[in-house]
Amino acid sequence: MLEEWIREKSKEGGANSWLRSKPVQYLVLILVCLGLLALIWPTGSEQKLAERPGTGLESLDPTQGSKQISQEVASILAKIEGAGKVDVSITLASSGQKSYATNIRHDARESKESNGQGSKSSLEESNTQDIAVSSGNPLLIEEKTPEILGVLVVADGARWPVLREKIANATATLLNVPAYKVQVMPREGGI
Repeated sequence: MLEEWIREKSKEGGANSWLRSKPVQYLVLILVCLGLLALIWPTGSEQKLAERPGTGLESLDPTQGSKQISQEVASILAKIEGAGKVDVSITLASSGQKSYATNIRHDARESKESNGQGSKSSLEESNTQDIAVSSGNPLLIEEKTPEILGVLVVADGARWPVLREKIANATATLLNVPAYKVQVMPREGGI
């Protein structure tokens, strides 16, 4: 009895006949494509990589690093009693470096050819280097700070030798440089 009912429904087209019509099939195909597109579409909350260095090393901008360090040191030195307004200029020998983790694959293929007189062999090798990524960002292994060649500090209160020495010692301590690389000068028309 069940078999007869199934045969009858399949002859009439039954419940699935609407799925066999071309417009419905096209509509289902379009909906599936839109669903897949929504799954792979990037969202706005992901961070974009500013630069993807090919060697795993990225150099910092020397002028921007120097300016930022100078501003931080000047704001700290200005808090020394009697220093007054302070300007700092830093000369960098290098800009610093960031080292990223890399995945290196070595593929070696060897092919041998021989003829009647002797054997001939050739070796092909292929290396692939990719930057290791963690959470969508390159994996930073090491960051080298810029090397400082010298520091010039111009301060209102640098007219007095005791204060000049305090400013020089504070600058050398902040930047972890020897005192001979720090020069403190009084500001023109200062206190």
